Amino acid sequence: MARLYNPEIMGAPAGPYTHGAEVQAGERMIFFSGQVGADFDGNVPDDIEGQMRNAYANIEAILTEAGMVMTDLVKMTTYLVRSEDLASFRDIRNDIMGDFKPAHTLLVISSLARPEFLVEIEGFASKA
Repeated sequence: MARLYNPEIMGAPAGPYTHGAEVQAGERMIFFSGQVGADFDGNVPDDIEGQMRNAYANIEAILTEAGMVMTDLVKMTTYLVRSEDLASFRDIRNDIMGDFKPAHTLLVISSLARPEFLVEIEGFASKA
């Protein structure tokens, strides 16, 4: 598991994330491509909650296949296309991730690969 850093000499994170993360030498690492809100059958919900839950389920499936769990996440980057989804994003992320806070970057951008996608999440995990 990565070691997470929030130095006391700097301000606390502005959200549910950690300022830095360190992966120890010899740990296995898995990088996952951006996961969108499509489910197994390719269905994409119209709302941010459904899409986020699908994206996190896809991430969990990749980690499970690699013998890892969500708390093995080290760094994530989330792309949203609507700033009005920020509050929902935070609520859903907190519901799924609980107290675990890997390093994380959140961006609001103009669009994703397909117009129906509201969110995309990429990142990596490590495990000894």
